[in-house]
Order: sequence, then C-alpha cells, then structure tokens
Amino acid sequence: MYICIEGNIGSGKSTLAQALSKKLKAVLLPEQFEDNTLLPLFYNDKETFAFPTEYSFLIDRQKQLTNYFSSIKKRVTTVSDFHFDKCLCFAKANLTSSDFRFFKKHFKPLRKTIPQPDLIVYLDAPTDLLVKNIHKRGRNIERSLKEGYLSKLKKTLDKYYMVNGKVNTTILILTIKQYNDITIEECCREIMSIIQPSKK
Repeated sequence: MYICIEGNIGSGKSTLAQALSKKLKAVLLPEQFEDNTLLPLFYNDKETFAFPTEYSFLIDRQKQLTNYFSSIKKRVTTVSDFHFDKCLCFAKANLTSSDFRFFKKHFKPLRKTIPQPDLIVYLDAPTDLLVKNIHKRGRNIERSLKEGYLSKLKKTLDKYYMVNGKVNTTILILTIKQYNDITIEECCREIMSIIQPSKK
C-alpha cells in the first residue's frame, strides 16, 4: 500500500506521515527538499527563480520515487509526506501561463513513470494556522514566506485535491483546526479506519 500525505506548506504533512508510518510499521518516504539549492533563491526572488526551481523539483521527485519503488518489495507499505502531483499545483501557482504550459507537457509523461498512491490524505488548514506553524518550526529558508503566498498556494491545492477530481485515487480530506498530539492521533485514527478493511 502506498499512502501520500499532501497539503500546503506548514500543514503538518511530515509530522502526520511520521506518526502514521509508526502505527502501520510502514516505510517513511520523506520529500528531500533540503537538497534543492534553488529553493532559498526562489524564496528570495520568486520571479527569477520560479521556473528553474519548479522544474528541478519535478525531476528530483520523479527520480526519488522511481529509485525508491524500483528497490522495494511490492508488499511493503509506504507512507510519504508528498504526492507527485504537487509539482503541478506549485507550478500552476508560481509560473507564468506560458511557462506552465511548457511545464505541464513534461509533467504528464513523467507522471506515468511512477506508481499512483492507493490513498491521498489532504490536510486542509487555514492560512493563519499555516503561518503559526511555519514560524514555530523556524526554518531559515521559510522566513520570507508571506500569508498572501500561502493563500495563493491554498487556492491551487484546494482546487486540485478538493474540487476538480483529477486525481484517479481515493482522497481523504482532513480539516486541521489546531496542531497538537490529539490532532495527530485523531488524523491517524481516521486514516486507519479507511485503510483497515483492505488490510484484512
């Protein structure tokens, strides 16, 4: 089974993925965004570095997922804190219309090279809560993030995962109103209620 946790920046994807993987005794597949040297440049100058940053993430994520799934046994349960289609959502929010059309032409064939998840868990959190969580975790590269940018991303992500129905797999939408251990436990419990029948 392959489960993806998706949502906006600061929505708690990694925290939930870690907790869920422990409960399921699954392999945790975290996104390797720290290795992307373009990300800090993008946060400081979005207009100049938007396309190279988004395109590099597209290639990096495809490579990471391809290498991972080619090396594991088919019956291994995997929990990831990202879904490949986030590439398309972030590109939609950050690129010009012409650059996005070019990006989309490359995204489609690459998407076909990786397995699609059995379940996507989308974390729907308000922007003010995202800002609080980002400030709390204190990553240096995220200091320049503004609420307006997070709102723009939220609209794009919400439309893709909650409205359009373009994802050909089950999507569980979890509304996050606060961040604490109880929230994480409740989210894990709800996810488990969805996947448990398939594990019998």
